[in-house]
Amino acid sequence: MPKTEMMIIQIETDPELTLEEVCQACQISPDFVAELVAYGAIDPKGHTVDVWRFDAQHLRRIRRVLHLQQDLEVNLPGAVLAIDLMEQIEELQAQVELLEKYLRTAR
Repeated sequence: MPKTEMMIIQIETDPELTLEEVCQACQISPDFVAELVAYGAIDPKGHTVDVWRFDAQHLRRIRRVLHLQQDLEVNLPGAVLAIDLMEQIEELQAQVELLEKYLRTAR
């Protein structure tokens, strides 16, 4: 029987990106990322810029900030506030949907 080689591929569902990779993916500068961190828009893993790691949620928030700034001309503090409120609304909507499903099944 011929010997078969097996290749194992690890697929990460939520890969961590470096600062450089985030900057490339979003076409932004490291200084802009630092501003986002300072305003609390994102909270990367790691204690220093050299070891910061970002996930898909960070990319989503960065892209939302960029959309609000570029398309709607919202300043950075306003964009951060708007994103926080949008995420709270999304969370509340999910809770309402869950409660509605529960009530339908409880009848």
